[in-house]
Amino acid sequence: MQPCTHRDALIYSIMKRNALIVVIAALWTTLAAAQGEYIDDLGRSIVLQSPAQRIVSLAPSITETLFAVGAGGQVVGVTDYCDYPPEARDKQSIGGMIGPSVEMIISLEPDLIIVTPEGNAQESFRQIRDIGVPVFVTNPRSLEGIYKSIHDLGQLAGRTDEAAAVISTMRAAEDSLKLMTGVKVSILLIISVQPLIVAGTGTFLAEMIELGGGENVAAKSGLSYPTFSREQVVASDPAVIILTADIPGKREVLSLYPEWQQVAAFRTGRVHEMDPNLVSRPGPRAVKGAAKIRNLLFPRPD
Repeated sequence: MQPCTHRDALIYSIMKRNALIVVIAALWTTLAAAQGEYIDDLGRSIVLQSPAQRIVSLAPSITETLFAVGAGGQVVGVTDYCDYPPEARDKQSIGGMIGPSVEMIISLEPDLIIVTPEGNAQESFRQIRDIGVPVFVTNPRSLEGIYKSIHDLGQLAGRTDEAAAVISTMRAAEDSLKLMTGVKVSILLIISVQPLIVAGTGTFLAEMIELGGGENVAAKSGLSYPTFSREQVVASDPAVIILTADIPGKREVLSLYPEWQQVAAFRTGRVHEMDPNLVSRPGPRAVKGAAKIRNLLFPRPD
């Protein structure tokens, strides 16, 4: 009899976990269908007599999720930043995530409004809540949280099976990444240059870095999105730097911080620009973002 290897144990653990998740998801579905009651990520209860048919989404990640589970046709309103999939741009805009037009939302006659505390201001939330339409709050802060959000939004829209399929595909991709081995590569993911903000720890983005095979040099800060000094970047000397969001490019960054030329990532040409939407939105493309990070850390030879 062959001894059990670490890889065998990991595969068995993944299979066991997935079987348990299927059972739990089935119980969630049965209970929700029986009660018509849904508990959001703030612990609030909302009741829908039937799946929502006119949904207003107040965040790009929410919009992506609704389209991913096949509920794009049920979305009647989105924010100015909801640009994926491309069909989302055809929906009526209700303004920005902060300070959306309450009047526009009312005019769309929604039967459900979905918000997130990560981007929607408290005052806007109070105004929207006072409309009298059910408001569901989703706040995924981890990959498991993203899976739960997809499950929740699928239930609210009557797309439970489609949501389960999306989650299954994502979990399979996540498990494939976990089975990949190799030495961790030190990495710094810069979210903003002015001020200098980086990805820290305790968020889904930190999980994506780890899943992609990176050793996050900013994790020691203990903060989710710490503000770094230019000297800290030099001292941490990451092998790879990923630039996102408002960052104009490598040359412009070096013009701001010329001393970064001595950082390993700049010396070896391993400074990469990445679509911020792949790493900043807690939605269906999160694991793809992790796979993209892995491809940057471990490029395949031509």
